[in-house]
This record gives sequence, structure tokens and C-alpha cells, in this order.
Amino acid sequence: GIWDIVGCNMPVHYVRDPMLFPSLVHAQKRNPQTHLKDPDMFWDFMTLRPETLHALLMYFSDRGTPDGYRHLHGYGVHTYRMINASGETQYVRFHFKTDQGIKNLDARRCEELMSHDPD
Repeated sequence: GIWDIVGCNMPVHYVRDPMLFPSLVHAQKRNPQTHLKDPDMFWDFMTLRPETLHALLMYFSDRGTPDGYRHLHGYGVHTYRMINASGETQYVRFHFKTDQGIKNLDARRCEELMSHDPD
């Protein structure tokens, strides 16, 4: 069959309840009046949900910006149900660990890549 594995480079996510995911996406969108990113929307969402703390600590840590796909770990978003040869169910989530080691871009290179203004 065909596998479509969605992943992220952070091992934890901001929300555990799937019903909150649309609100998380909305909190990161641009303000419709100014067309700029709205930090108030982001922080309102994060500070009103204690479950986001672990992900926020990782997001604002010194993890850095990965230097390409070869130098980051990947963590599957979805959990799959597998059935072994005995007919027993096992739930699995895929994690991809790099053999090349973690390598991040320095701040100067990140600034060059985002052209000095993310907006």
C-alpha cells in the first residue's frame, strides 16, 4: 500500500485534543485587518491552555533551525494500528532519527534565509 506519514521535528505538540487544532492554526494566522502576524492571538491561545507549556519550552529553547532534513529528527503525527502475525493489535507511531547528527543554522544564516523580514 501507500504510506502517507505526516511528521514534525518536535517530539511534543501544543494540543492533545484534536478539536483544538483548528483554534491553534487560527491563533497563528495573520490579522485580517493588518495582514501581519498577531502575537496577541498566539499568546492568548497558549496562555489559556496549560497543556501547551511543554511544547512552548521546546519551541523557545536553543534547539535552533535545522540545517536541512538530513540533520533533524522526525516525529510522526499520527498513530497507526498494526496487526501482528498472531492477530494482535499494536499501536505504533513512527520516529525518524538522523544518523548524521543534529546540525542547526546559526542566527546570521537564518536571518539571511528569511531576508531580514519574515513578513
